[in-house]
Amino acid sequence: MDRGFQPVAYRGLVNKKMLTWSFVVAVSRLPVAMAPLAFVFLGRETSGGYTIGAVMAAVYTAAEAAGAPLLGSRLRTRAFRGEIAAGLVVSSAAFAALAFFPGIGAGASIGLAAVAGAGCAAAPGALRTMVSDLVGEKDLNSALSLESSLNMAVWAASPAVVAAAALHYSATLPFFAAAASALMGAACVFLLPEKTGKPAESGHSRSATRHLVSVWPIYLTSVAVMYLLATVELSLPALLEQRDHAVAYSGPLLTCFALASILGGIVYGLRTWPGDPEKQSTVLLLVTTVLISIMALSSAIPAMATYLLLAGFAQAIVLIARNLSLRTALRDDLHPVGYSILYAGSGIGYGVSAATTGVLLAYFRPSYVVLSAAAVTLLLTAVSALGRGRVEQNRVERSRVEQKPQGAKRFDSPDAQSETGSG
Repeated sequence: MDRGFQPVAYRGLVNKKMLTWSFVVAVSRLPVAMAPLAFVFLGRETSGGYTIGAVMAAVYTAAEAAGAPLLGSRLRTRAFRGEIAAGLVVSSAAFAALAFFPGIGAGASIGLAAVAGAGCAAAPGALRTMVSDLVGEKDLNSALSLESSLNMAVWAASPAVVAAAALHYSATLPFFAAAASALMGAACVFLLPEKTGKPAESGHSRSATRHLVSVWPIYLTSVAVMYLLATVELSLPALLEQRDHAVAYSGPLLTCFALASILGGIVYGLRTWPGDPEKQSTVLLLVTTVLISIMALSSAIPAMATYLLLAGFAQAIVLIARNLSLRTALRDDLHPVGYSILYAGSGIGYGVSAATTGVLLAYFRPSYVVLSAAAVTLLLTAVSALGRGRVEQNRVERSRVEQKPQGAKRFDSPDAQSETGSG
């Protein structure tokens, strides 16, 4: 039922537990947002070039993508707080080592970057899973919208903070800040209620894997949206040059994009919107792609800014609706793993796009590069939409199993038994 706009929709989130959770989300994401640019500045200061920093950033992202599902799977049977804290402490130690020993050597620096990336990889999915125990069902949309807005705020502020610290003080200062931030997250997570993974009593790893793989269209949406976002961020300076505008406009334009994303997340949390989250994410991803395509073809700065603002607003809704659709499609015990895979998909989409964009910009006009990314995103969106039937089938089967009387025998499907007692 559509409950319309609720000006006080976020009132249910104003409590000590949610404020603590929000703080942990912010401080655990800050090192992740700071790391790529911080690596670039560190490499520039220690080697005089950008190659080592770029390699460290790439390795960091790859380690995140690989570590997220592997560490997330541990949360099916373990207490969340200890796992989150341990990962953040490891990441903090790696950042601190880079801060104290910046000239340790290329090989060791790249290794520490990998450790830093993998260590904190499970935290986003775990914290997103924990929020369902902190708020009621009616406030879950608002809570996930708040999380999206917090993430975008951190990502919007981080580049400016890193650049100012590295250029005016030292390239190691961002790593001290990242280490301290991760350590604060590790300490404060113990102020939240414990959550312990409890997989289905009769569940088997093969059944769980099938269930996780069956929602691949949602993961593909994550890849698609980040593929487009990375191309926009990396191509915008060149696109401005192509249109005979100052490259300096790229900073304000991307800041406006981020601010619009924050606003989009807040607005989405104010009400329940028509359609299910999966349809919303698909439709809004198409809208985002069209807006970015028009932006790439525009010449005037005001027009480019307008389309970027609208695209940022729509993109935020895509990310939140994607999280909601995954939550309804998976069993409760698989949420931390599913969210971690989703997080890994984002990293893969961004990384592949960054590599592809770097190559294409050497041979093609920036506007064509952005349009090619839009075409890839449209293709991925179409493939994802075609797979929605399987996701909907999962949702129906899950609802049917959960509605059975407690203790009832469940032999209506081969996977039904494995869903007994999902937590």
